[in-house]
Amino acid sequence: MASNKPERVFNIVVVGMSGTANVRGDFGVGKSCLCNRFVRPEEDDFCDRHSSTISQADFIGRIINSNHFLYWGEVTRHYDGMDFTFRIMEQTELIDDTSFSVLNRSSTKSYHKRCAETKLSSAEKVAYICPDQLGDELSFTQQILPGGKFQVDGYLLVFDVSNVRGRSVSKQKEFVSELYSKIVKTKKPIVVVAAKYDAMEPMSLDELKQFARDKKLSIVECSAVQSVNVNLPFCLLASMIDRNRSRPREMTYHEAAKKRKDTVDAAEAKYLQLLHITVRNYRAVWSSTKAELEKLDDYKCYVALAGTANARKKFRSHTKRLKEDHQSRKLRQYLSRMPGMLTDIYPDLETINGRYWSACRDALESHSRFNDWFVILGQPWADSEYLDKDEDRIPFQLMREPSISPRVEKYFQDHVQDLQLAKRKERYKSDFRTMLGTLRSIILPGSNFHEMRLHLENLECYQNLEEQERMAVFIAHQNEIFQQARADFLELLLEKAELFIKLDKGAKVLEQVNNIQDELSTDERFTRLGQFPTERYMMVINQFAFMHNLVTSSCYLHKQERCIESQIRDYIGTKLQRCNSLPIKLLLLGTDGLAVELAKEIRELTKGGFQLNESQVEIETEILDVKNLTTDIDQQRNFHFDGCICAFTSLQSFEYIKTTLEKTKIVEEGNDDEPRVLRNIPVSLIFGRDLSIPESDSALRDEAQRLAERIADSTVVDLPEDGVSPGRKFFPSQIQSSVQTLHEMSTFRVAVVMMCGDGYSLEPTLSYLMKEHNCQVKSSCEFCVVMGMTFGGRKQKMELEVVSYHQALLNRKTTHHGYVLCYSPDRNASFQMMKIFLAKTTGIPTMIMALSDDGYSSNTGLITEGQGIAEKSDSVNFMKARSNFLQSSLMSSKNHFFEDVFKRRKATEKTHQDLFFPPCTTPTSDDEEFSDSTPDNELEGSFEFLNTSDTASLGSSASRDDEASITEGSSIGEGNEISRKKHKMHKRRQQIEKKLVDRKEKEKFLQSLEQLMAPFKYSSMRRRSSSRFDRSRETTPDNKGSKRPSNDEPHRKWWFKTTRKPKGFLKGVVIEDLVVGPSGIPVFVEQCVALIEEKGLTIEGIYRKPGKAADVENVILRIDKDPDFQIGTLSMNIHAVASSFKKYFGALHGPFIPYKVQNDLIKKYIDLPQSDFLIHLKACIDNLSPKRYTLLKYLLQHLRRIVDNKEFNKMTKDNVSIC
Repeated sequence: MASNKPERVFNIVVVGMSGTANVRGDFGVGKSCLCNRFVRPEEDDFCDRHSSTISQADFIGRIINSNHFLYWGEVTRHYDGMDFTFRIMEQTELIDDTSFSVLNRSSTKSYHKRCAETKLSSAEKVAYICPDQLGDELSFTQQILPGGKFQVDGYLLVFDVSNVRGRSVSKQKEFVSELYSKIVKTKKPIVVVAAKYDAMEPMSLDELKQFARDKKLSIVECSAVQSVNVNLPFCLLASMIDRNRSRPREMTYHEAAKKRKDTVDAAEAKYLQLLHITVRNYRAVWSSTKAELEKLDDYKCYVALAGTANARKKFRSHTKRLKEDHQSRKLRQYLSRMPGMLTDIYPDLETINGRYWSACRDALESHSRFNDWFVILGQPWADSEYLDKDEDRIPFQLMREPSISPRVEKYFQDHVQDLQLAKRKERYKSDFRTMLGTLRSIILPGSNFHEMRLHLENLECYQNLEEQERMAVFIAHQNEIFQQARADFLELLLEKAELFIKLDKGAKVLEQVNNIQDELSTDERFTRLGQFPTERYMMVINQFAFMHNLVTSSCYLHKQERCIESQIRDYIGTKLQRCNSLPIKLLLLGTDGLAVELAKEIRELTKGGFQLNESQVEIETEILDVKNLTTDIDQQRNFHFDGCICAFTSLQSFEYIKTTLEKTKIVEEGNDDEPRVLRNIPVSLIFGRDLSIPESDSALRDEAQRLAERIADSTVVDLPEDGVSPGRKFFPSQIQSSVQTLHEMSTFRVAVVMMCGDGYSLEPTLSYLMKEHNCQVKSSCEFCVVMGMTFGGRKQKMELEVVSYHQALLNRKTTHHGYVLCYSPDRNASFQMMKIFLAKTTGIPTMIMALSDDGYSSNTGLITEGQGIAEKSDSVNFMKARSNFLQSSLMSSKNHFFEDVFKRRKATEKTHQDLFFPPCTTPTSDDEEFSDSTPDNELEGSFEFLNTSDTASLGSSASRDDEASITEGSSIGEGNEISRKKHKMHKRRQQIEKKLVDRKEKEKFLQSLEQLMAPFKYSSMRRRSSSRFDRSRETTPDNKGSKRPSNDEPHRKWWFKTTRKPKGFLKGVVIEDLVVGPSGIPVFVEQCVALIEEKGLTIEGIYRKPGKAADVENVILRIDKDPDFQIGTLSMNIHAVASSFKKYFGALHGPFIPYKVQNDLIKKYIDLPQSDFLIHLKACIDNLSPKRYTLLKYLLQHLRRIVDNKEFNKMTKDNVSIC
């Protein structure tokens, strides 16, 4: 059974030299400190100010209990693998703090005798802790001496080996010897303690050792203050008392001190690491931090060994270091901004102006950017709260702080040196660029830098530059001269624009382009692009295409925003608000209420807006009847009308009209100066329906016709042949025709044509038109302004259109009565384009304007040549002007160009009938209208030209003598109907011609161009798609001489060729007929894709390298015989599988993407901008059948995976696209 015997408690008495100061000297020998450190080993519990001098009251208290020994309590210690329990008692002599004599001397034995007592008793004696406990026992833990008795088991004899004033070594030795002689008689074990060994005096130690040798005692070296070897003497004594216990290992003071130091250092390292982790703010407070640290073991361990005071000291050192680190970091941050500050405030040597740093520093405060870089603090920067702000402005006091100012000045000096170096480098680079420019004949666009070294390496500027800097300058120079060479070559192409226009689009394009290059080859601008023949060739091709398809997107200057059309659009988008056309003011004449009824019909017709030439116009009317006729004429009223409509239904109402017009408009010969209020106003005679008068009354119509012949600018509008309108006298078609005719009589059109890229500004021209108070923008044109003009007292409207040469050439069907052709006298290309356009406007009044921003030009040759052209033609004038020519020249009162254009408009229309009155077409049905949706095959045979000899068939009253009046725009009876039908058929013919030009001529031309560009294999979608489209139409030996297949029966595309026509399951099968699996994909397609992705994704040239022809043919034959054929059962390489996969689609009937969709996509891509084309492309794909759509998506995903492995299979998207 286990023994229940309680563990033995060793009662140890600590003795040593005691007494008054005269006996022991200034300090005691260290008995109390030794007991304190042993019983309460933690640093915070250790007290080194124990004193034997106390008051009488403390002496009789429960702690002292009127005894001269102190009970230190009971404690258990583990030492050298053993546990020991001790009760410690210290024998001392307590001194009265008033008399400084031993307390209770009369009843107290001497110290030596008391120490020799082995049985001590003191009832209710409380264990002593520290001096503060005396008089305040209740504030401390109370430990009572068990039973009030203490049986001594052994002694610790303390000997102070330090040097103490007032106590000699011999005196202490004598005291200890006498004490030893008393306690040795108790036969209790004794251990000598060499106390205060940390302040050891060698003489004292020698005397002690001699004493111990003489007495055969063990000596333990210890230090209570340093907590070194404190436990050893107690445990050693316990092993001497209890012989059953092994003797603990004894250590010298130095060994124990080293062990203690290692323990403390390890604890300190952990504590410092703990501070580093938990305390990151240098403004942390010890009290709050301590509360958090007390929860952690590393802190507790260190405090136990070193005490809270040392922990606080380490904390403060840590926060101080944090603050210093923060200050250093902020200082580095501030100083790191110095280069940026100096670069911003002193960006060059001129701003420094040779000043030293001190002068530049003083000038900083007055700089406008000072507050962006600096801040002024009211206290030292290192102690300010500014350090904690997330701001990087530099405290300005740093600039003057003695310890930092030298570093700041070094930054300044480095900045000055960098500026000087940069200035030298820039000078060298500039000299190098200049030298490269002087070698223009040697260094051409595309020249190799290394080949040019022989011409450059001896130059000083070359030698003082790094290789990287030389290359950068050379590359920049190459880019500059390349762009300049392209611009110069483009100018050459524009100068030779006539060569491109003369080319035959139906002839061999390649041969003609080569001829153009041969003719241009002698020009230096051609040879400078000798290193870029492909670029040069494509520029020629593009210029060829541009000159024959003059759309804005093809203009070379379109992307540079220097195209006239682009500038106009930008101006319109930012500064222009479109508005409706100017209102049309009409005077209505008629008697018996006819004018009033006509006004009502006009108001009824214009309720929803009146449509005139694709624009909404407002019509204002004023009625003049019999009752105010005489008054208005007598007052010589000044009329400002756009036209006059005279209504009549009978001879009586006609006589009224006739009389009124004779008095107000008709001027007899020889009386040109006679005033007529309606003299300059065009007139329309409108025949209203009167049920009492037969509609076929030719006498009334003849009278109206004869009156119209006497009146200038007049027309007759008859009743419509099949018009039915119960209760109405006037028909909407009559009013529409009258307003249209009057508008045409009072309107003339002028175009201002400009060259893209000319040096003058377009802004003055456009801004003047917008500022003109009498101008309005025509909504149906890009930039066409309707301006009110007055010529000879007659109010007219001029439609002034601003347009580029290429847009004007593209829209040659747009008719103008005059042209203002602008060119730059400093640019030959501009002059040549003007000449080309002028040749196409022969006989039309034209003003040639030589424009420049300053009105002057160094190239007088082009000015002289322009004047020469004007002198050779009566219809051409010449003028030099600035870019504000409209305001300063053409619109001035001294210039009569616009008036001449108006006066000659009739002659111009008559001379250029092909433009103003083109041959009309007669539709197969009167109700048929052509629209953009008319199919191509419906255009053929749907119109015929209308000759003047056929006019009789359109009206019973028309004759061959009426042809001139038809041409001039006035007619009577059915002649007016001819005019109406002529206008309608002219509009239809324009639509039909546009389809023919777009779908036939232009298509053939673009095909030729794309064939020419196909060998270059451009990666852009436009070139790939167009070239494929064209190659599919090439003549082959098999189809040579055969009729081109229609959309219904298209021939096979070139990329779907097969060597054998299918005769089995694939015969006539389209994609919609294929049997699909659960995924919606044909089974054979899924098999091929699975094999290719399993074995061929990383095979080089997959889909590009062909497989064995026999294997491919075998696969097609098998799948043609058996749709369930498994391609995996055959033994063939992966290239044969890929080739079979492609041939499979070629064996099907028709292409994957239907021909109609292909043709539509190709045409739309050529005609539409990219953004619009993408929308159209998505719509086309969405409209595919469900099977085609699903299969297309599946194949594209497969090809995407092929391209994703291009590093292995070398199949880029370009390679895949041509396979």
